[in-house]
Amino acid sequence: MTSASPGHAHHRLLGIGFGPSHLSMSALHASAGTTAPGNGLHFLESRDAFSWHPDMLLPGARMQVAFLKDLVTPRDPTSPYSFVNYLVSKGRLESFLNLGTLNPTRREYVDYFRWAAGRLAPYVTYGSTAERIRPVTGPDGQVTRLEVDHRGPDGVRHTVSAEHVSLAPGGTPVVPPGVDPLALEDGTVFHSSSFLGRVSSFHDRGRELPYRFLVVGAGQSAAEIFRYLAGEFPAAEVTLAHRGFALMPANSSALANAIFDPASVDLFHGADPGRRRAILDDLRATNYAAVDDEDITAVAELLYDQRVHGGDRLRLRRFTELAGTHAEDGLAAATLRDLLSGEVRTERYDAVVLATGYDFREARGLLTGLDPYLLRDGDGELLVDRDYAVRTTEGFAPRVFLHGAAEHTHGLTSTLLSLLAHRAGDILDAVLDTPVRPIPSAPLLEGVHA
Repeated sequence: MTSASPGHAHHRLLGIGFGPSHLSMSALHASAGTTAPGNGLHFLESRDAFSWHPDMLLPGARMQVAFLKDLVTPRDPTSPYSFVNYLVSKGRLESFLNLGTLNPTRREYVDYFRWAAGRLAPYVTYGSTAERIRPVTGPDGQVTRLEVDHRGPDGVRHTVSAEHVSLAPGGTPVVPPGVDPLALEDGTVFHSSSFLGRVSSFHDRGRELPYRFLVVGAGQSAAEIFRYLAGEFPAAEVTLAHRGFALMPANSSALANAIFDPASVDLFHGADPGRRRAILDDLRATNYAAVDDEDITAVAELLYDQRVHGGDRLRLRRFTELAGTHAEDGLAAATLRDLLSGEVRTERYDAVVLATGYDFREARGLLTGLDPYLLRDGDGELLVDRDYAVRTTEGFAPRVFLHGAAEHTHGLTSTLLSLLAHRAGDILDAVLDTPVRPIPSAPLLEGVHA
């Protein structure tokens, strides 16, 4: 805890991270014409430029969210930062419409994000890594604001203060237990978050070499990586190992997808913790360990084609978990456990790819310095209000907003793009004098009574 200290730049709301969540917030803010960026709203981003999952921009991979759920449209369809306006500016609107799809490729959607980020550059300071958030007290001992220490690209530490902070630093790649850190360091084992960068070395050595790849996981990334490796390295043996019987399809039905509506977030947030856990379990297949039908079909066709023409280089290993892996003579020695028989075998691969997801809890430790002021439930989880602000003790004036780390209180959309504009708008409404107005509900049909 520190006392108030003058001389630092000060903002009404300071955001940490400048991915889609805070890009949406800056776009809504700019569209509303509330106040200029700078002292009102600003963001710190550790990367040198806008980036979003650059190592999973695989050829042909499509977004799993409709383009209308972009940075702004659900809250402000007249905004100049919409995906439709992006298409117009690129001269591709009619061509896109002719495709008859709601789901752009991942590469195009990231280009849209970059296009918007370029127009919203005054809102962000790139190359600045937040290291610590500190409470600042006034003469009466009450916490009046927050100070954020961040380090610039030159290594120099700077401090900025804010009345409120919004945390969207992204998730931390999940590494299964038993993976030797040395194997991660030498690159024989790597997470899907660094896939394209890591796999480039195999391209450099030669696409036709008989590599052995192991992909671990049962979700969308695992299926996409399996397809990519099978096609890019025609002589490689590619194995996909997962704990279940089969890759399971994502539940993208209209009624199940209603969980991504703002009204469903209201419902989820109003439920007790036990009911919330049940809802997450029931709808897990809408997001986790689930694969688009198109990719499941593509994997099945690859395996069937192999049966038609002979060979066994492409393999699925069901009911299999990665028990551990370590580097050995330039290869990855992976220990795999058969969950049915209990048999354990160690095999060597040129690379093991961990398509094992991300952990968004606790916002990468940025809340550590504020922990004495943060309220938790009986399970130790943060209490988070409907507007995404963490509940705090009395005498703590700043508000701390969470993106991603609020799944336990707000449901699946906390980590997803589906409610991007609504989430950003809710937070802006909570701190700005002039709210960013949501789109009004459609009027009831004549003869239908509430």
